[in-house]
Amino acid sequence: MPVIDIHNHFFPRAWPDLAARYGTPNWPWIKHTEPGKAEIMVGDRFFRQIYSACWDADVRLSEMDRDGVEMQVLSATPVMFAYERPAGHALDCARLFNDAALELCAQGKGRLKSLCQVPLQDIDASCKELSRCVHAGHLGVQIGNHVAEKNLDDPGIVTFLHHCADEGAAVLVHPWDMLAPQRMPKYMMPWTVGMPAETQLGIVAMILGGAFDKLPTKLRVCFAHGGGSFAFLLGRLENAWQHHPVAHGVCELPPSRYLNRFYVDSAVFDERALQFLVGTMGAGHVMLGSDYPFPLGEHRVGSLIRSSNLSEDVKALVLGGNAVSFLGMEPRSPAPTEEVRTPSDGAAIVPHDEPLTYSSYLKVPQLLQLQHPQSSPQHHDELLFIIVHQTYELWFRELLHDLDAVVANLRAAGSNPKSRDEVYEAARLLRRCTEITRVLVEQFTILETMLPTHFLAFRGKLEPASGFQSEQFRELEFLCGLKDEKMLRYHRPTAEAHALLERRLREPSLHDVFFDALQAMGKLQVDHDSTERERFDARARAILSLYRDERSHRDWIDVCERLTEFDELVVSWRLRHIQLVERVIGARMGTGGSAGSSYLKHTLDKKFFPELWEARTLLTE
Repeated sequence: MPVIDIHNHFFPRAWPDLAARYGTPNWPWIKHTEPGKAEIMVGDRFFRQIYSACWDADVRLSEMDRDGVEMQVLSATPVMFAYERPAGHALDCARLFNDAALELCAQGKGRLKSLCQVPLQDIDASCKELSRCVHAGHLGVQIGNHVAEKNLDDPGIVTFLHHCADEGAAVLVHPWDMLAPQRMPKYMMPWTVGMPAETQLGIVAMILGGAFDKLPTKLRVCFAHGGGSFAFLLGRLENAWQHHPVAHGVCELPPSRYLNRFYVDSAVFDERALQFLVGTMGAGHVMLGSDYPFPLGEHRVGSLIRSSNLSEDVKALVLGGNAVSFLGMEPRSPAPTEEVRTPSDGAAIVPHDEPLTYSSYLKVPQLLQLQHPQSSPQHHDELLFIIVHQTYELWFRELLHDLDAVVANLRAAGSNPKSRDEVYEAARLLRRCTEITRVLVEQFTILETMLPTHFLAFRGKLEPASGFQSEQFRELEFLCGLKDEKMLRYHRPTAEAHALLERRLREPSLHDVFFDALQAMGKLQVDHDSTERERFDARARAILSLYRDERSHRDWIDVCERLTEFDELVVSWRLRHIQLVERVIGARMGTGGSAGSSYLKHTLDKKFFPELWEARTLLTE
């Protein structure tokens, strides 16, 4: 897997006098002080000291070789954004630097790629410049996290991001023009304090402002500097979202459910912070970003990731595998005898976009490479065992996706008890969940085609792995309301899963929002000093009141029936699991150290919605 640095910067060796070109003061310019060194000035004010790696491809490539970096995706420095300038001036400046970036990349022997910049204060001009740059060879665009008072949920910026998605352009969001400069005049606090806050603000604005809900999932966006303070304050954001309606914004889901919609880079400069970042965002959403070649960047690019305690597989993803996906590149390396050429006219290489096919859309080649039997020589039935369980996990993913939407709809129904659309949608999605669960139950029949001796032939290779450790099934239990904090200990070895399950443990469950909605309708009254049994009885009688007024509550009764059927099928799944275990291994202990079928039998009494069943007893009163 290649090592790709997606966050680094350049300056040309020279560029026109912008102040003279546009007739306005305080534009950035470069002052060469000695061979290989220069200063960036903004008008008469010193901004930054730089050296020849900013403009000399040979120096850059030499330092990439030193650090084991195969590719850099360079971008201009935000001081060049010019968002506060007239749009025509900012567009002309953007074109100057975008073309300069391609000129530098053309000298990079195929190892330098670039992100363009656009005049984001003019959305039409930005869309046109992005399209020009993508067709010229840029892999995407770098933008600031705000334009004057407009955050990233501004309708115009959302329109531009949609255009990026349509063009297949990667988006790197870089903080700039930091808040409260009058309170941070010294000690580089705008960089150490302001930048993390600005980046968090950008992410939170996109989530709570509903930008991610409006944008297609094909949009690839990354936030620089590890996402700023976002990952470390996600719990605070989630807590506010759960307990204060005003903190909901207009997003459809809790903030933690948007982590799969964006990437962050690795520029956090501390191993503990990197471990936490990967655990929070997921191994597939963190990429190598160095801020090279500036003094506050990583001085040996990639060293933090390489020296960390992350697994080798995760290191490979963070060092380059994730960047391949983010940049829309195929993981392709030249053959040993193949010469890497750059075009003779100095233009950058334009990536060739293959037409979408059934196989590429579903990632079939990658999917078929995910089965790795442990037995040697390989036992014939082990492939079946792997595929069935991978299929379970895919269906679990869809269940989580649909049940999160059910929660969002029931929460909306509770906020507006007179509305019926959300109740209908919740029932519709719950019916899908029941049919998926029915398929899950039937899959045991396929596993039962294995003879016990055939399973035992490779069972020993599975230890200490166990279906008991399925993170998504545990997440489903927590999401539906069957929460047991003690179960977290089984997932502690996987930081990402542990963090996700901790969030599920804290956030309201499907059980919670369902009864919250009934309470909002006036069907459920519970005193604060009631015992748990009294609360249970009140909830059951609230359901009873729905059934006894069928004409007025057919939509809610449909939700109740779907929840009951889903509950019933999950119990059926548990029972079939027990039967399969006893049929194949008898009363043996499970591979993960559980008590096998005897443990599983204890789970049969677990229901997500016991009040729905109790209400049926009350109907006979």
